[in-house]
Amino acid sequence: MESRPRRGELQLPGRALGYRRSDLNGHRRLPEGWREVVACTVLGEGIELFDTSADDLLSLTAHDRAGIRTAPADPPLPSDLVVLDGPMRGPCRLVDRIDESLRQGLVVGTLEGNSAVAEHRCHLDLQPGTAEVTATVRTMWRPRTFYVLPGAAAREERAYERLGSRLLRALGPAQ
Repeated sequence: MESRPRRGELQLPGRALGYRRSDLNGHRRLPEGWREVVACTVLGEGIELFDTSADDLLSLTAHDRAGIRTAPADPPLPSDLVVLDGPMRGPCRLVDRIDESLRQGLVVGTLEGNSAVAEHRCHLDLQPGTAEVTATVRTMWRPRTFYVLPGAAAREERAYERLGSRLLRALGPAQ
């Protein structure tokens, strides 16, 4: 017998996120137990740089250049992918895409079965007055279990800092 979703419930195909997005959205402070790493940089100036960097970000080309390899999910769903390297290694989903005239970006969240519980947000901004292009990487995470080995949180934080720094370098203009 096939179970049907109750009225008002949305049933999505594939695995569920490993966290509740509502815990992270719309709050000034992160919920208890969550940590975050934020990295920002100025990439340069101009609409051409903004468009090129946005294309690289949204196609995950910048992630690949940063050494964050991805693969299609199995079964293949358009929004699911497997991160092969780094602290978010495992099944993930592109949970949001920011598509505004002055801001382009994406949000990747970990799925059930991933050893990490994290959400990775990266966006580019074009400042209207100066044409300055900035990139921001914000990663929020929490331990999967309540018991964490001594030093593990600090190592995880450094891993997310490296992930953000590598991605910001990859989004920068070609050397």
